[in-house]
Amino acid sequence: MGALFLVPHMLGVNAWLNQYFGWTYVFKQQMPGDQPRSLFTVGVLLAIMILPIVTAVTREIFLQVPRAHEEAALALGATRWEVIRTAVLPFARSGIVSASMLGLGRALGETMAVATVLSPSLVLSLHITDPGGSTIAQNIATQFGDAWVTAATR
Repeated sequence: MGALFLVPHMLGVNAWLNQYFGWTYVFKQQMPGDQPRSLFTVGVLLAIMILPIVTAVTREIFLQVPRAHEEAALALGATRWEVIRTAVLPFARSGIVSASMLGLGRALGETMAVATVLSPSLVLSLHITDPGGSTIAQNIATQFGDAWVTAATR
């Protein structure tokens, strides 16, 4: 999905970021117009991949909040936002953090999605919209792929 669908559609976003935020070091493109196989595209791809897990777990946590807490806050005259802020969020805070950590763990484990979007290179760039760049997990998967096969056959 990332290499075939997302990369061509990110060309306009990268051009817009370069035009309006190119004055910052991070969004300045050294080679504008290239295919956006960049760390920014990988970040968007990973955000799309972890969003369903984080939202599903967070939704389940919100459903576990005791109904009595919400009704008590409403009985005291709290508005809907005050009920969320004072009764729901304090109860669900640890679950929201856990859902975020679960999503982060999934994002860190998605080596192949990163490897298919980024071209394999050992160049690290602070310009997140420049093509190329790499991560440690991607380098291990692309450079030492045979090591996994030999370790699995032992």
